[in-house]
Amino acid sequence: MRLTDPATLLLFLLAFALRFNAESLWRDEVDSIRFALQPVELLLARFTEMGFNGPFYHALLKGWFALAGVHDFTLRYFSLIWGVVQVALIHALGRRLFGSPADQLAAWLAATSPVLIWYAGEGKMYTLQPALLMLALYALLRACAPVAASRARPMWRLGWWVTFIVATSVSFYTHLLSPLFLVVAALFFLATWSAAHRALRPSMLALALLTLPYLPLLAWQAPTLLQGGDIGHPFYPLDQIVWALAVIWSFGLDPHAPLWPGVSPLGLLGVRLAWIAVVLVIVVVDLVSSARQARWNALSAQRLRWQCALLGWLTLPTLLVFLISLRLPLFQPRYVLWSAPALYLLLAAGLARLLTLKGLAGRFGLLAIGVASLIALSGAAAQKLHPIRPDLRGAVVCLLQRAQPSDAIVFQIPYAHHSFTYYASQVGYSTAQFRLIEAPYTNHGMTDSELKAVMSVLTNGAQRVWLFETEAAMWDSRRMVRRWFDASLKLAARCDQRAVEVGLYRPSD
Repeated sequence: MRLTDPATLLLFLLAFALRFNAESLWRDEVDSIRFALQPVELLLARFTEMGFNGPFYHALLKGWFALAGVHDFTLRYFSLIWGVVQVALIHALGRRLFGSPADQLAAWLAATSPVLIWYAGEGKMYTLQPALLMLALYALLRACAPVAASRARPMWRLGWWVTFIVATSVSFYTHLLSPLFLVVAALFFLATWSAAHRALRPSMLALALLTLPYLPLLAWQAPTLLQGGDIGHPFYPLDQIVWALAVIWSFGLDPHAPLWPGVSPLGLLGVRLAWIAVVLVIVVVDLVSSARQARWNALSAQRLRWQCALLGWLTLPTLLVFLISLRLPLFQPRYVLWSAPALYLLLAAGLARLLTLKGLAGRFGLLAIGVASLIALSGAAAQKLHPIRPDLRGAVVCLLQRAQPSDAIVFQIPYAHHSFTYYASQVGYSTAQFRLIEAPYTNHGMTDSELKAVMSVLTNGAQRVWLFETEAAMWDSRRMVRRWFDASLKLAARCDQRAVEVGLYRPSD
């Protein structure tokens, strides 16, 4: 299957169509735009700024916006492009590791993966980073391939080493946890040891060159990790992490998935457990079969090494994040999204083996492919039918249609004023005509009397006050600000949208 084959082109078109997303941006995506539009000198300073994540992504966005303009569509389209590139890279890795039809099956699993579809529809770095790491891994495999297998001239081999170094180095500044990829790269280097040991010198040189771009990050990351502390993420036990990733990578982010009518919550849990068990059985059986054949078959021995390396890619980054979280909780499923392709490659290899068998095993393989497709597509459909991103665009437009000059707008969380400013500018409004107010943080134990004093000062003299709430629990878990509005002012209108509550209030008298 080549990239010019009609079936491959149709697969990429399907991946493109599934990844298109017209929802409102949420606050992190608005941040992507804000950071990308900052002056060049400030963007460059971000590359060595402590705690700042994704400066290279924002720098690329700046150039993209200069070409395509600043809009929800252009931001999301940038992610969509890299999302389709991911599918192509998974296809290439599948072919490199297991040949056909495993490459086709891996590309299909990636194209229909609900979690990859979700993040390809979000204006963040979570399609660019995995694409860079998969490109680096593919380049490493090409650089370490046996001379007879690669049929590459020395300059081509050098080109693959350069690609590995550049893609890996750039990934460091695309996401802070990308250096964990070096463990995965080491596993694949060892998996090619029969040929790779001849490339030991260039590999050591490549590793040495990788340390140079990482030093500015290491200068502040090492003390932060050693010191530990709290950066706002809850701590998750390892069993919860494993279950969350198994569900998200198979079924997507929607809790209703797979979207099968009439299935109760208990039945849904049963479906999830059953499918995850089936995936484990397929992968383990394939692994055991390779181990048995490896004793007398060199190809099976190499296949076993690839499978072990993929298992390391699947598990080690998550385990390392968990170990880091013992001192500095930072686990989020999207932080290890780049490990999901390892699952699809392992599953594709197992399914491909089943298809080569006759009788019941071959029919089971075909059935498993059908069920995998049904689960993935129903998970993608669930994400479309039950969107969870706040509809900030709809809330802002609704408010602006009813707003008057000099209205006061109270934001809870305060960060929401960036989203308001962005969408107001998109529809031609200036926020200068409004009085923008950031609500106080109450989760540190603020009392009702303290809040009353603060809110009285903040809203003093306003005849029309809007309360704009989204993700309010982050700042105000007791809903104290909302209770103050309801007790002290009179509700005149509402503009509620998905996950955004907007109310217009006036003085009671």
